Amino acid sequence: MTKQTSGVFLATIAAALGIFVLGIAPGCSSGGSSNTTAATTAASGVSFSKNIQPIFNSNCVVCHQGAGQAGLTLEPNLSYSKLVGVPSTQSATEQRVKAGAPDQSYLLAKLNGTQVAAGGSGAQMPYGAAPLSASNISLIQQWIAAGAPNN
Repeated sequence: MTKQTSGVFLATIAAALGIFVLGIAPGCSSGGSSNTTAATTAASGVSFSKNIQPIFNSNCVVCHQGAGQAGLTLEPNLSYSKLVGVPSTQSATEQRVKAGAPDQSYLLAKLNGTQVAAGGSGAQMPYGAAPLSASNISLIQQWIAAGAPNN
């Protein structure tokens, strides 16, 4: 085998193993989850239900439940539909979360304390508490940049 042929062979094997490890090989089943969901989760590395909602549960739900502050509830099973693609009530030019566009997502402006520069108002969130850690804000930013999947 020449160096070129062995390189192609190794690349083919690596790609096949990558597909198998992700659980998206033909005929594989992930217990009811779709292959698209598995690929999206693997691609983004951030899960709304496993990474983002727990941040809301620990830091935001205390104020953002029921009707919620600014009409926003961040309770489990409700938060996604109240965030993604929904116009901000404080900034006329931004959505709360614009999928794929963290710089145009008002949620990040509120978490970073840049809401006034984004055309909004009010205080940095979470209100009356320490700001979220840089790692939590980064997770939310990564999730939005990956298209804000409901995974």
